[in-house]
Amino acid sequence: MSPRLHGCALGSLALVLVVDAGCVGEIGASTNVEQGLCGAPAAIGATPLRRLTRFEYNATVRDLLGDATHPADTFPVDEVRAGFDNNSASLGVSPVQTEAFMKAAESLAAKAMLTPTTFVPCDPTKLANAADEDACATAFIQSFGKKAYRRPVVDEDLTRLLAVFHAGRTGADFATGIRFILETVLQSPQFLYRIELALPPSAAGATLAPLDGYEMATRLSYLLWGTMPDDALFAAADAGELATREQVRAQVERMMLDPRAHASVMHFNEQWLQLAKMEKMQKDTKAYPNFDMAALQPLMQEEARQFIDHVMWSEGGNLHDLLTAPYTFVNAPLAKYYGMSGVTGTDFVRVDGDPAHRAGILTLGGVMSMLAHVNQSSPVHRGKFVREQILCGMMPPPPPNVPKLPDVDPNLTTRERLLQHSADPACHSCHRLMDPIGFGFEKIDGAGMWRDLENGKPIDDSGTIEDSDVAGSFSGPAELGEKLSHSLFAQKCVVTSWFHYAYARLESSEDQCTIKTLSKRFADSGYRFSDLLTALTETDAFRYRSVAGGAQ
Repeated sequence: MSPRLHGCALGSLALVLVVDAGCVGEIGASTNVEQGLCGAPAAIGATPLRRLTRFEYNATVRDLLGDATHPADTFPVDEVRAGFDNNSASLGVSPVQTEAFMKAAESLAAKAMLTPTTFVPCDPTKLANAADEDACATAFIQSFGKKAYRRPVVDEDLTRLLAVFHAGRTGADFATGIRFILETVLQSPQFLYRIELALPPSAAGATLAPLDGYEMATRLSYLLWGTMPDDALFAAADAGELATREQVRAQVERMMLDPRAHASVMHFNEQWLQLAKMEKMQKDTKAYPNFDMAALQPLMQEEARQFIDHVMWSEGGNLHDLLTAPYTFVNAPLAKYYGMSGVTGTDFVRVDGDPAHRAGILTLGGVMSMLAHVNQSSPVHRGKFVREQILCGMMPPPPPNVPKLPDVDPNLTTRERLLQHSADPACHSCHRLMDPIGFGFEKIDGAGMWRDLENGKPIDDSGTIEDSDVAGSFSGPAELGEKLSHSLFAQKCVVTSWFHYAYARLESSEDQCTIKTLSKRFADSGYRFSDLLTALTETDAFRYRSVAGGAQ
């Protein structure tokens, strides 16, 4: 059985944070309060307590312990709120979750002790007495604990973890004592939560507290990498070199060159663009005889990832490219399915396509397939996706008495069938916002293939956008992508979505200046995603935490 934390049981974390600062340690406050982008500094929404998500847990134990087995994949699924799995309001801890943390801690500690010299700063075989063992355990707690807690170990931590070591050592051996420390640390609130307790400024009534260097290092690493700080970030925190925007920007520029930044940004995009739905799509082999689900689904998902990664990190790297780029990435099997020639091998390569057919993320075969039915296309799903994910306009759920969509009719096109359906008064108010957008994709069938005819009839892929700053008609997906790339609604949607993900919460009335600042920075950069990422780290909402009630 794993050891229980002394005074810091996971289940009573809220109480610990209120009455037992010793469970976290005393962290000094920074005094470098700078002029904010929106004031001195700007008002910000409440700062949440954030538990590690499954994605973050896996990445953290990889970098902390060298374990790349993704143990958090067996944890309960993190609840998605406002489109993302890291919303702090959803990251509670149930009994099932607590048990999962315990089992993972036991397994990870046992595997780590197979090669103890990797973690312990001494040779266990050369420890002559109890004093030597205590000295080695102390050095281990200070070095490993700093990385795991993402801040220096304080006296309360050391006392508590040495007691855990002695409890494990009694009647056993040195390695068992170290294993008990590992199990305890990996179940502690200090590891599982991103705790920020820097003291507020001394000015009476102040409502914001600047982060200390270790808190800033942690915010940066989990935003840009989804994991713990590296040695360079810890060194910068040790030296007090994460206090100014210029110092933070220098770290951001370095960190965005690391492959971990690609993985973290992809994690955002996979959720924003709902790419996981590709794993669940099914196709009727009678309707689409060339669609081999087992073979093509992972290839289409990889196509989307490679396209997004390329757009995010190279060339223009902007919203316009995401929505209009006339190319994709395929390997030989996927190229064969699409009818493309000249591609060989299993590696994915860039292929330029017909600009009328290939126009950004919304025309990728996997995206169009996941936004379709098992045996037909779906202007409703495709239009709803654009309305909600690209324009951030939430559609209400259908009423309980909504008429069923008409079945496939070999004598009618999809447009003809849906126009009959949406004419129903019970359907019209919502379908007018979705279907006319979705009709623009009708030359892409339900399995991601281009077509010009449906049931022997020419396809009309004209459409309209209503209730938008780019309202009006368009023809085909390329023209739609061009319109959306210039939409202020779409541009703000990107900013708001990144706000939700980066700050792990929804925006509040206090955050309006932050949103405006981010939107301006995004626009001034030509809507480059890398510039938006940098801007997210320079707002007061990122550099400070709110202090309820103000300083006394």
